Amino acid sequence: MTPGPAHRSTAAFLFLLALFAGAAPALAYLDPAAGSLILQVLLGGIAGLALFLKLFWRRLLGWLGLDRKKPDADPS
Repeated sequence: MTPGPAHRSTAAFLFLLALFAGAAPALAYLDPAAGSLILQVLLGGIAGLALFLKLFWRRLLGWLGLDRKKPDADPS
């Protein structure tokens, strides 16, 4: 009898749990520069995501024909 997908995922979870449970403490030091780098990466990621969503939203509205087009200027 072959194990099903639920059995495999349970076995993988138990393996990872055992792997991380036996890990030794890192005893690492994070200086203030590392904290500011992490903050800068997070803020840059949020800004990039906001820009991506803004551009995607405009493109989506354009595809649906719901975008606001500027009225053409009358040359007369």
